[in-house]
Amino acid sequence: MGKITDALKKAAQERIARLEKLDQKAEVKYEFIAKKKVESKIDPRIVAFHDPKSSVSEQYRILRTNFQGISSPKHPIKAITITSSVHSEGKTITAINLAVSMAHDLNKKSILLVDADLRRAKISKYLGVNAEVGLADLIANGTNIDDTLLNIGIDNLTVMPAGKIPHNPAELLGSAKLKNIITALKSKYDYIIIDTPPIIHVTDAGLVGAQTDGTIMVIQANRTQKGVVEHAEMLLKQAQAKVLGYILTNIQYHIPAYLYRYL
Repeated sequence: MGKITDALKKAAQERIARLEKLDQKAEVKYEFIAKKKVESKIDPRIVAFHDPKSSVSEQYRILRTNFQGISSPKHPIKAITITSSVHSEGKTITAINLAVSMAHDLNKKSILLVDADLRRAKISKYLGVNAEVGLADLIANGTNIDDTLLNIGIDNLTVMPAGKIPHNPAELLGSAKLKNIITALKSKYDYIIIDTPPIIHVTDAGLVGAQTDGTIMVIQANRTQKGVVEHAEMLLKQAQAKVLGYILTNIQYHIPAYLYRYL
């Protein structure tokens, strides 16, 4: 009887080992990095540029439509702050993709993408451009605004880089001068997308958000805890920044076969 029991235990252990091995092989990491279809220095994660017909790009078009839907003549939404709770949630990639998608609008809206992350600026890197001056220089040194605006070859899209990283970013972003700059830019562009640092680490996003028409929080699925998001939202509200909504990144889901023909 003991030999039979030992044999059954061994068989069960071998079966569990095989199942665990299969589970490991089934694990696939989805990075959503599109292949480059044109010669460009723009990062391949900017799918709205490299693969505008993809299902991921379609999500940005839906987001673009939602923005246009909540804007009204009485309460226009032209300047939008993009932030996240903590680092590495995909806020900058989201901001760039959204700006590119909005620039592709058939109504030819003029879009300005601003890098207001004056601590860890990344927009220039993702777009593959070298920028000597930008927003920080415009606020601190009175640089000519035209010298801070870049045309990167995408119709209807203009980019304002962060510029030289300052030692006092919060003071610059909380200044009355920035408010005047945003007001001036709103008279020139249909929409302004402003990338800012995560709200929990520093106050910058709240300072900028209070001067724009609304703030969008980027949240990474299966990573950022609910309590962290709630704390971030509280900080934004304390800064008088209006939270328009949330963008969830890093989502993995199954698309039924019969829906593929629509994508």
